[in-house]
Amino acid sequence: MQSSPTADRFDELAAVRARLERDAAKALEEARGQLVAELLPVLDNLDRSIGAGGDPAVIEGVTRVRAQLAGVLRGYGLERFDTLGERFDPREHDAVTVVEVAEPTLDGTVVEQLEPGYRASRRLLRPARVAVGRYRPPPPRAYPPWPDLNRAR
Repeated sequence: MQSSPTADRFDELAAVRARLERDAAKALEEARGQLVAELLPVLDNLDRSIGAGGDPAVIEGVTRVRAQLAGVLRGYGLERFDTLGERFDPREHDAVTVVEVAEPTLDGTVVEQLEPGYRASRRLLRPARVAVGRYRPPPPRAYPPWPDLNRAR
């Protein structure tokens, strides 16, 4: 049994509408992600200002502004992640430097976090900027040469 031309047109229009709604939702999500990503350096600079110290009243004001901005960004789905002590993962970490470590268990581990990483809606916006530990075993100990037992005393 064949469907009528009107029913075919209705099905086609419904498919177009669904595709347009998906495309609009995707574009909105991308725009939100871009806006949040552009505000991350502002959040970083507020953190640096707080860390620099100074007049307690100014630090208190900057701390409140930072908390307010972080709250707004959380409303847009921003999620901060810290990676200190985790195994280095190039999908989530940007290795800025490598640091010699004394323990073999720290080889390939994030030993310092320079900037936190951020995600929005499970999508990575910025990897964490980190220092990664590298273990190098100590050089073999140099022993004095064996005495020559064949030599006469």
